[in-house]
Amino acid sequence: MAEETKKGKLRLSKKGMLAVAVVLLVLIAAILGMMKYRSWRNDGARYARKLSEQIGVATQTAEKYARLSLSGSSKNPSINLAMDGREFLYESERTVEVSGVSIPAWVIYVDVSDNQLVSVDYYDYRELGRYGTGVRSREGHIALEGITTTMDSEAVQNYIGFAPLCTSYDASTHKEIYKYYYKDENSGNTVCYFLTVNYEDGLAVSASEKEEHFLLSVLNAQT
Repeated sequence: MAEETKKGKLRLSKKGMLAVAVVLLVLIAAILGMMKYRSWRNDGARYARKLSEQIGVATQTAEKYARLSLSGSSKNPSINLAMDGREFLYESERTVEVSGVSIPAWVIYVDVSDNQLVSVDYYDYRELGRYGTGVRSREGHIALEGITTTMDSEAVQNYIGFAPLCTSYDASTHKEIYKYYYKDENSGNTVCYFLTVNYEDGLAVSASEKEEHFLLSVLNAQT
């Protein structure tokens, strides 16, 4: 009798352990699913690519395709100023701080004509860095000669070493703008550059650069 009771308890114990294991697996799956969903929701580059595939299409159709709702303004006054006449935007719920100002981590600006998408501009403001000077290039100046016509966007990013600040799409082309800085070995000063790469049919066709004299607004007190 005692032995049968023991066996019964053992069977119940095994069933209980199995139930606990199933509950744990369900919880783990739910947590992983939530993490994946949050990551997907904060993937601005993905949303921008989806919208770019709908250039020339009605705004409402593009929204459904990209599974988002565009807005005519931002809660952030700095972003509203940056819209610069563009009709719509979609922005991250997460924020970053640049020069002491809190802004969305990324914003997609959309230009529309006759209720059809004309252009899509994706700004990843995380690439501005703490003071707006961009990403630090540990290799110093980035040689434009290293960007060739056989390189796609992924290859260019691997060569440069970081993501672009801005990715712009229109009906036939797209371009990427990188912002970076480094300390000049000769002068010891910080030097800041915008590097622009233009693409056609998925491959780089040209690259250019422009030095940003970021101290001018401080040195020149005129309003």
